[in-house]
Amino acid sequence: MRHIDPATIHHSESHRYLLSCVAPRPIAFAGTVDSDGRPNLAPFSFFNAFGANPPVVAFSPAFRGTDGSPKHTLLNVLATGEFTISVVSYSMVEQISLASCDFPEGVDEFVKAGFTKLESHKIKPFGVAESPMVMECKLLHHIPVGGGPGSANILIGEVVMFHLQESIFDGQYPSADRLDLVARMGGPLYCRASGPAVFTLAKPTHTGIGFDALPNHLLESTILTGNDLAKLAGVQQLPDVAAAQAFIATELANLPASLPDNLATELRVGTPNRAFQAFLAGRIGRDQWGESDTATLHHIIQQFLRKNDVANAWNCAIAQELLRHPEHHLAAIEQRDQQPNQ
Repeated sequence: MRHIDPATIHHSESHRYLLSCVAPRPIAFAGTVDSDGRPNLAPFSFFNAFGANPPVVAFSPAFRGTDGSPKHTLLNVLATGEFTISVVSYSMVEQISLASCDFPEGVDEFVKAGFTKLESHKIKPFGVAESPMVMECKLLHHIPVGGGPGSANILIGEVVMFHLQESIFDGQYPSADRLDLVARMGGPLYCRASGPAVFTLAKPTHTGIGFDALPNHLLESTILTGNDLAKLAGVQQLPDVAAAQAFIATELANLPASLPDNLATELRVGTPNRAFQAFLAGRIGRDQWGESDTATLHHIIQQFLRKNDVANAWNCAIAQELLRHPEHHLAAIEQRDQQPNQ
């Protein structure tokens, strides 16, 4: 791991580390007017929302990294106390890139970048009509930090009006796919927040047992990831050993006449129940438990977790202690195989 004291490097290096690693960052397409009413439009990725009552957003038009001079956006907001924030969709990226050029003071970036002005209801600056959502904001606080080249100027604003395109709604609220937003990464990189890049992660509805309650063989696994362990640690209480015993008994009772004979194949195609059956069958006549058995069981646990079957993943986790002793259930396989065909 590299350890870097920002006091020992040029601010341009800190800037690169921040932009590369504090990512993805939403883009604030900030609309302002100067004291003469001339419009200005510029994108900023040091931006986010910070509260809902009242709705508050903040962005930072930093001093220029070359000479420490203020940007037109900062001067305009300090002069008028107002700004708009238009969010940026994928269909706008080339135009926002053009609008980011350092045009001379008084040049209308709406015109230069081909955007349509959206009149505000409560403030003077315009929003971008092509944006799926525009916020009208009034300045609450200006927090200058540093005062030198590349230094932050945090502008905190209260949202006094939302404008949302009807097409972004899927029911009561906006849809990620319909918004199709983009965000900044490091250097020239952007990312797109829609389609396969978006996934669902349910918010916990109870307090989980935590990592410290997991069995050591799970914590020491070289196969299970932090995400895997978090799913196991998210249960409300440690599962009952009786449930694992019942799981093993059920799998034994349901063994097909032709046992799954290739455990690796079952894992590859994502059938953890059949993989567990193959694992049980492979334990017949074996008294020893080795590291390879633990590894195999962890692969099966991982497959159950990928299917969000946490209950059976836990059954397998508890089964390890039961299956270390062959007298637990495995004789049932031999008894079944000794029965005459019906």
